[in-house]
Amino acid sequence: MSSGDAAAWILTRLNTAFAHHYDRREYDQVLALFTPDAVYEVHGQVLHGHAEIKTALDSRAGPELTVRHLVTNLHIHTIQEHTAHGVSYLTAYAGPTPADAGLARHPATHAGHIVEVTDRYTVHDRRWKIAHRVAEDILVPATD
Repeated sequence: MSSGDAAAWILTRLNTAFAHHYDRREYDQVLALFTPDAVYEVHGQVLHGHAEIKTALDSRAGPELTVRHLVTNLHIHTIQEHTAHGVSYLTAYAGPTPADAGLARHPATHAGHIVEVTDRYTVHDRRWKIAHRVAEDILVPATD
């Protein structure tokens, strides 16, 4: 396996780890995926550094909402020794968490949002991290 293939594999795992921890509200693990000075552009906000990212994460809906993101079409298009760039897509679903052990049902307005994620990665403390992430909705459910 080439060093570029190894880096692409690590960055793919970084992206799936982000979705896994984000959906489960494991915010310390999410923050560990970013450089301390990372920029995260999401929902019209530009967040700078761990403190601002953590504040935004903490303001998300709580356990009353079940959220899942499916990471797809990950393409790491530029890999250098200490930097990389890539694009991936998230399909996001959300619905009220049921009071019993049943399934969370997602209303159409919370189903199937497709988000394009553009990332710039860097090696920080000998590990690949997200240095700049832009998450933009590109498809949302129709209201009619």
